[in-house]
Amino acid sequence: MKGVTLNYGLRQEELIKIDKIKRLLTNQTINHPLGIPQYYAVLYYGKSFNGGQLHSEQYRKRWDRNEVRKTQKFISNLIHKCFGDDVPLWWFINRHDDYEDEEGDIKKGSFHSDLYIGSIKDEVIEDPSPLLMPLFYSLDNSGIPIDNRPVGIEGKKLLLLEACIRQSKWVGKNPNSLKLSLVPPEEVEQTLHYGLKDLTSLDELEKVVDWESSNFYTPNKENT
Repeated sequence: MKGVTLNYGLRQEELIKIDKIKRLLTNQTINHPLGIPQYYAVLYYGKSFNGGQLHSEQYRKRWDRNEVRKTQKFISNLIHKCFGDDVPLWWFINRHDDYEDEEGDIKKGSFHSDLYIGSIKDEVIEDPSPLLMPLFYSLDNSGIPIDNRPVGIEGKKLLLLEACIRQSKWVGKNPNSLKLSLVPPEEVEQTLHYGLKDLTSLDELEKVVDWESSNFYTPNKENT
């Protein structure tokens, strides 16, 4: 009984630390000097670039956290080259639900990414860089070039951002590979909590948060 009580106490202490870390990360993001997240993207990696089935060797990489981080770094570079280095990004790696294989064994789900993106300046759209310019002629999901869509500058930002991210071979053309939306300011905190949903133990901190491709610093664990 003493062992059970001790384990319970240690777990409760860990949960308190995890909650503190989540609040710290949320506050860092909301109070970022370049502004709060304006866009929220969920990136699914289950299809080829053209939307077809993946070969087994490629599909297995979707369970490799290092491969996911490489894709996230690649996309971060794409976004910054198209929209500027002052667009803050925040990346979290989460799993799909566990599933049962053909033998009835329970397997861990593959990874997907939760990405939070800061504001994009109007002048970036009005005077696009050489890397952003070709995306104006990309077709949106209706088959219409983005430049021909009468959606205003804010609508263009969203469409161009989607076209930019879809250049990644892990995302590509499948409609279900990317879900991108605006985040109302009053929903930022709630949306960030969703990205941190897999952070359930201190051991998961370095696994869930992609520090290298994100715009906050690593918390000092001794002070959490």
